[in-house]
Amino acid sequence: MDLTKSGRLLCELRKAKGMTQKQVADKLNICAKTVSKWETGRGFPDVSAVAELAKVLDVSADAILSGSLIRNMEEIGNMKKTKFYVCPQCGSIMQGVGECRALCCSKQLDPLKAVPADEEHSVTVNEVENDLYITFEHEMTKEHFIGFVAYVTFDRALMVRLYPEQDCAVRFPKMYGGRLYYYCSKHGLFECELKKKPKPQKKSMTALMSAFARAYHTKNSENPIFCDSIARKLFSNEEYAQLERYISSAERYVKAYVNTQLAPTPVARAKFCEDSLKTAVMTGTEQYVILGSGLDTFALRYDGGLKIFELDKAQVIEDKKRRIRRAGLNIPQNTRLAAVDLAKGEIRKALEENGFDKSKKTFFSCLGLFYYMSREEISRLLEDIADIAAEGSAVVFDFADNHLFASKIKRVREMLDMAEQSGEPMRSCFGFGELERLLERHGFLIYEFLNEKDIQDRYFRDRTDTMTAFEHINYALAVER
Repeated sequence: MDLTKSGRLLCELRKAKGMTQKQVADKLNICAKTVSKWETGRGFPDVSAVAELAKVLDVSADAILSGSLIRNMEEIGNMKKTKFYVCPQCGSIMQGVGECRALCCSKQLDPLKAVPADEEHSVTVNEVENDLYITFEHEMTKEHFIGFVAYVTFDRALMVRLYPEQDCAVRFPKMYGGRLYYYCSKHGLFECELKKKPKPQKKSMTALMSAFARAYHTKNSENPIFCDSIARKLFSNEEYAQLERYISSAERYVKAYVNTQLAPTPVARAKFCEDSLKTAVMTGTEQYVILGSGLDTFALRYDGGLKIFELDKAQVIEDKKRRIRRAGLNIPQNTRLAAVDLAKGEIRKALEENGFDKSKKTFFSCLGLFYYMSREEISRLLEDIADIAAEGSAVVFDFADNHLFASKIKRVREMLDMAEQSGEPMRSCFGFGELERLLERHGFLIYEFLNEKDIQDRYFRDRTDTMTAFEHINYALAVER
């Protein structure tokens, strides 16, 4: 008997069942080390234990004794040998295992040949509860779409058919390993391996929650402070519901939590920014630069003559482009999206490569940005802006006062904890005098400043819901001298 071969067989069978060595051992009333010895070829179960082991692994005792199960299954029953067929005439989809013939519309079909996924057909896999949530950066038009997605493991194959005009996303129960197959109506069949623990694509949680807050506020508030008609379109129905479940899973009432925790700052600062921008345009501003743009939707709502530049990290920009395509929207011709590291002095190069004109008066937005940068990085960013900004250009931003980190207020502590847990901790706060000196050092003068009381009076006064200005948060508009 070849113990090494038998061990490999036992290991494959256990994994195919989605079991650990300890789980097998517990069912046999033995220790996990014994199972480990069997699988590494340093031992073999007693004849008396083979029958029970066969029941646990759902195979015959003869197969375990002969060590020939893998060969037989590969020949006739291994689901990883699944072949896919698509009828070019009617679009019917078929699958089969091993040697088989597929007929449709009176013609014999050839099996599709799967090729590794390319950049145009990339896939993102995220774990949602105990499922795999799979999304594609792919259009879903009648002429070009993903026709089906199949999740194939050793002993099963799950398939979901997709149709044009629907979300390019599917959800499968999580299984051990396996491969993902998906069919593009123009480019054929693609495949990629699914690891045991798929690594989700890194996204900015702050950008995601800010957009969710604007979308939810617009939809559910009787008197919205700021109406963002596009934000909701950047979420699939599943993603939006998932965020609602995430909030309610912590025993929170979604609307109350959004009103008190998530929405006050994103909606009020957006209103402050876009009102200030409107005034700037009336006085000659021709360009709008959004630094740390996240899922900002101004460019998708605007129909004027401004030239717009959105700058953020590469993964944020790519995620936004995917969401725009999925929503059936287009990036406007007057808008450029560029990937940069804002803390490394890459702004000037990125803007100039995308047609920025240093001679034109420009409005710069840094909303939701300064919290997450060190003071040195903020100073360098202001220096970069001053280097390319024409006289009379303006920069708008929000920032925390110097009491933020010592605050005992419950929702302030929750905000700091949430930022920490998301991997984007808040790092900076300023006193007014300190901020004023920093701006003056780079050639800026504060034109308008709103503290917590000012924000409350301007945006939250006389509201009938639970929304109030967020403690220790301020807004400012500064102008280049």
